[in-house]
Parts: sequence; structure tokens; C-alpha cells
Amino acid sequence: MALDLSLSLGSDNLARYLRRYIGQTVTLRTRSGDMVEGTLRRVTLDGIVSILETSMVSPFNEEAVLVLRVTDIESFSFEPPATGL
Repeated sequence: MALDLSLSLGSDNLARYLRRYIGQTVTLRTRSGDMVEGTLRRVTLDGIVSILETSMVSPFNEEAVLVLRVTDIESFSFEPPATGL
């Protein structure tokens, strides 16, 4: 079974694609170049994304919720499920 990882152009399509990974660990790259890793909590219909970040080093926090606009996300990655090979 092939895993389709292609992204359509446009922020609306990115939001729809992101919604598939709610509850999973993702890594986001913002347009400013920042990398954000955490559990994807929510993607709203009006383009707001919330991520639960864990074990932040600076400033030290065990958990923090980051909220950003989907238009500020350049790309994202995730670990595909194990295929049992």
C-alpha cells in the first residue's frame, strides 16, 4: 500500500491535510524558519492550529500550547505508521 504524502497548493488544502494528523506528533516549519515539534491538537475551520509542545528547554516548561495560523506554516512532517517489515 503506497502512502500519499503529496500536498496540494494553498493554505486551505494544507489545513485539510493537517487535520488527518490530529493527535499525532508532527514537526512544523514556519515561514520564519522556526521548527516546532509536538502533538497536533486542533486545526480550526478558520485556519488556526494548536500544538502541544513538551519538554521545552528555553524557557524551561514541561508543556506549552502553541497557537499559530495555518498561513504561517511552510511545511510539516510526521512519522508514517510502521508497516511491519
